[in-house]
Amino acid sequence: MPFWIFRPRRDDDFTSRLERARNEGFRTGFREGKLFRLAAGQAFERVQALDWLDSVVEDGRAELEDQHAWESEIDAWDISCRIAFLVELT
Repeated sequence: MPFWIFRPRRDDDFTSRLERARNEGFRTGFREGKLFRLAAGQAFERVQALDWLDSVVEDGRAELEDQHAWESEIDAWDISCRIAFLVELT
């Protein structure tokens, strides 16, 4: 058998998994930021936004842990989600 058959899939290597987690975190953060802005309107307090963000991140982390994601993937998702959420609100 040729040696290339036994190579790991390129979309399942460490950097690809981190990139997918980061991209999904950005998408989730932007989506939740838009939802929060719609729900709270223009006059919202920072505490409200941080509470919303914390609940989103907590749910997302739990879902990723249930999927047996690596801790580095979870952290990449978490940080990306937080950044995108806060960028969407500014």
